[in-house]
Amino acid sequence: MHGALGQSVHSFHCSVQIADAAVSSRLFRGPTAWKQVQRRKAKAISAFSTKALKHSSRQQRCQATLQLDQEATSKHRSEGAQAAPSSSDSSASYSWTKQWYPVSIVEDLETYKPNAIKLLGKSLVLWKDTDNEWRCFDDVCPHRLVPLSEGRIETDGTLQCAYHGWRFNAQGTCTTVPQAEDIDQNQKAAGHPRACVASYPVQVQHHLLWVWADASPNAQLECLAKQPAVIDELQEGDKVIYMHPWFMRDMPFGVDILLENVLDPSHVPFSHHGVIGNRDKVLPQSMHVLEPAEAESGFVVGVEAIKNGTNRTQLGTGKMTKIFFQPPTLVKYKFGGPGMQMITYCTPTSPGRSRLFYCLVADKEKAPKAMKRAMALRPKWLLFLNHFQRNNVLDGDTVFLHGQDCYMHQAGSSQKYYMPTTMDKGIVSLRKWLGSLAGPIPWGTPATPDIWAKEYTRDDILSRYNQHTQHCKHCSKALKIITLLQRAAVAATSVSALLAAVAFGAGHSSLSFWAAVGVSAVAAAFAAYRLAQTRQKFIFVDYIQADH
Repeated sequence: MHGALGQSVHSFHCSVQIADAAVSSRLFRGPTAWKQVQRRKAKAISAFSTKALKHSSRQQRCQATLQLDQEATSKHRSEGAQAAPSSSDSSASYSWTKQWYPVSIVEDLETYKPNAIKLLGKSLVLWKDTDNEWRCFDDVCPHRLVPLSEGRIETDGTLQCAYHGWRFNAQGTCTTVPQAEDIDQNQKAAGHPRACVASYPVQVQHHLLWVWADASPNAQLECLAKQPAVIDELQEGDKVIYMHPWFMRDMPFGVDILLENVLDPSHVPFSHHGVIGNRDKVLPQSMHVLEPAEAESGFVVGVEAIKNGTNRTQLGTGKMTKIFFQPPTLVKYKFGGPGMQMITYCTPTSPGRSRLFYCLVADKEKAPKAMKRAMALRPKWLLFLNHFQRNNVLDGDTVFLHGQDCYMHQAGSSQKYYMPTTMDKGIVSLRKWLGSLAGPIPWGTPATPDIWAKEYTRDDILSRYNQHTQHCKHCSKALKIITLLQRAAVAATSVSALLAAVAFGAGHSSLSFWAAVGVSAVAAAFAAYRLAQTRQKFIFVDYIQADH
């Protein structure tokens, strides 16, 4: 960049850096300071946007054209669009699209081919160019509207549509139209604004890939003024230990139901009895609102266990469990143990569907030495065992949360909830934020009634393969290996049986031979059985609450 635009960029970055420094510890500051920082950032964006638009590039003009097309489409779709059931205030000014969302664990993405994802009802495609940079486009070729995620990444760093070979560079600009008769026609066709693909800002933060959910002409500027909701401790990665590395699973219910579930610790001993809780050893608890709900900063609640009618800990001692909700996706539990924090992100993928990201970290300085050694010695190839445990937990309430989502859609509101105890204050705060502060989600595609009306089978609702395994490189690789081992064990069992049959026909009477054949057959059959059981854990495990 040169001249006035370069100077404005420098000034803009300085303003944003000052604001970001002020907001770096947002979760521990009051809402007034948060609002002041946001106003400073907004002022920086406005000043820069005015200058930058005067130097609008070809890509910005393409994005402007695409935005007009999208607005026309959205207007047509708006009548059928569905939001998360809640009491919504039309005056809500929160922007769902001008936010950063985690969409995938980076190491689970394929680098040699495009990756299809969903965000806010939009079909998007992620791909890595030859500059080793991740890109995000609308997953639709402007030529004949086929998904670009079915295409390929060319050696020149462009994304090629598989249907007619149109190519798009890292900015979403069309570079090649193979059907053009000559160079001039190619330049004219490829250079038309309607040949562009909408491009979304992306960044990688702490093993997650984040997408800014807006592709308007100013998106590349506006996204600089807001960073992903990453906790302070992760900003200095060498200060934390990942007790449970990042785990991702698609959930068959809406993001409002997922956020409710994660914000509700009182359900754990009942829904997950025998897995991570015990319903027979439940102490009464109380929940307190520590910071009331604000549109941009969210809210904070604290949970205390009660014993013999008195609080075991007191407010302000730092020993209670604090639960932070930072819009639009972060729910963080800060425990009173060795600096342990549970971090979850709840990403709205489409109406009636959401994606959960989870990890558990501990402060390296406060963690016991035995914990540090165990985490250091943990082999990465056994990570699928940790994912089995995470799936066991999620299976416990997935079926009835799907049912709750269906009922909520029919009821149209959470106002039918009856919540007489303080342990529901987190849910009350969330519903206030969703209803009167954030407003309805502007889904990119309208909700279809069959999302809630269709009778899904338990195989659909609890499909570990569709919801997790196929997206996880650790689990998909382990599944392939275990499948091969299972087949080998079955083959070994068959060979042992065949040897026994041949030996019997030949009148073989050696006791040691029959003992060896018998032991081999039993061992192979047992191995095949156990491997089949393990293989099933990657695909589907039914969870019946009455059996637990």
